[in-house]
Amino acid sequence: MPVTANTPEGRFLHRVERRAAFLKTLCSADYGIYLAPDPHQRKRSIDMLVRLIARQTELPHLSAETLARAAEIFTRELEAMQKTLPHDVQYQNRLKKDW
Repeated sequence: MPVTANTPEGRFLHRVERRAAFLKTLCSADYGIYLAPDPHQRKRSIDMLVRLIARQTELPHLSAETLARAAEIFTRELEAMQKTLPHDVQYQNRLKKDW
């Protein structure tokens, strides 16, 4: 079933993309959102964010793949912000990435 703007999945993904665009704007302005050092806690937080963005009437209609796609979008944007954080926060987060 294709995802269109008239389906609950389409409306949800459109909302996710708008919020991801806002995060991208924050990142371009050198703002960053702190992510917890524990990867499991990061995943739980992002999954919670995705579920909070979905409206209660949409949740029963959203597939696990759609929620996972939204979580991947937010993970990508939030991890891109980590390079804007001070180096001591990056070290505290134990980020093993070369920015």
